[in-house]
This record gives sequence, C-alpha cells and structure tokens, in this order.
Amino acid sequence: MPSNFVIPGDVVGAAEEFIPGEGTYVRGEFLRASTTGVTEFDSEERSAKVLARTNAPVKLRNGDVVVGQITDLKESLAILRLGFKRGCEGRPIHNTEALIHISRVKSSYVKDIRTVFGLRDIVKAKIIDATPTIGLSVVDDDLGVVKAYCGRCATPLRFDGKNLVCNECQHVESRKMSTDFGTGMIR
Repeated sequence: MPSNFVIPGDVVGAAEEFIPGEGTYVRGEFLRASTTGVTEFDSEERSAKVLARTNAPVKLRNGDVVVGQITDLKESLAILRLGFKRGCEGRPIHNTEALIHISRVKSSYVKDIRTVFGLRDIVKAKIIDATPTIGLSVVDDDLGVVKAYCGRCATPLRFDGKNLVCNECQHVESRKMSTDFGTGMIR
C-alpha cells in the first residue's frame, strides 16, 4: 500500500499550509481526508486533495464536464442519463438524469431542440446547476454531441465534412457537435 494512502479522518496536512481540494476538509488546524484514497499535493496552488480509490459515488459540481445519453426530447428540453464525469471515467454515474434547456444549447436562437439533438445521442456537457435537478449547458465549442444516431434507423451517423449522414438509409441530419465528435475520445 502506498505511504500516501489515507482513509476518512486521516490528517493530510496543516490547514495553514494547504488549501483544501477534492476529498479533503478542514477541522481545527488540520486538513483531513473525507474519502479513502491517495493524497496529491499541488505546490504551485498550495492545495491538497485525496484521489478516491473506492467506488464511492462521484460528486457532481458546477463546472464539471459530464457525458450522457439523450433519453427523451421535449419541446424545449433534452433529458440525459449521465454516464460519467471527465476525470472519473472509471467510476460511472448511476441512475442520474440531467436536463439541457433549449436556451443552453447555442449562443444563438434555437427554435426546436430536435434540430440539435436526437434520441440516443451521446453528449458532452458542462454542469451549470448541480442541485436539485442537474442543469447542463453545451454552448461552448468543445461541448455538444460526440456520437449521433440516425433518427430513422438508429444507425450511427458519420460526419462527411459538411453533414451528418447515415450509411444505412442515407438520411442527412444536423446536430450541435462537439469538437470531439467522432474521435472516440473525451477531452
């Protein structure tokens, strides 16, 4: 076991030396671990955090980037089932839904949310409201659809440099695509 392995309540450092980061809290004059894991220190920021080494639920905060699948589309709302948070890919998010309101899709006007998302699409989004219902935004260029499915036959769509095209039925569709679209990677 590594020498920097801690369990909840263990002292990580002095509160006057470090700013508490993820997985830590201050009690009295000490910075303590709030989860089981390995300590990591950032000498530039003078911060300390504990990288979880358990299957504890992922904590979602404003500004976190998450990936999810569209399960339903309403008139002005997309509903996603979240899969994982960037940086915590090995710890999936279970049974958590989030919403993208039509006003959080693009910086310009969008009349119908179905023109930018389709059912089953995989979307990379940023959390803008973590409680009580998780609200997401895809306005930034690097956010949006990373994998799209045909609205007619559910076949994955390919980007031909100009349009999203279905190889099966040749249907052409549009999406609010992430810069990661089709790469198979989430950056």
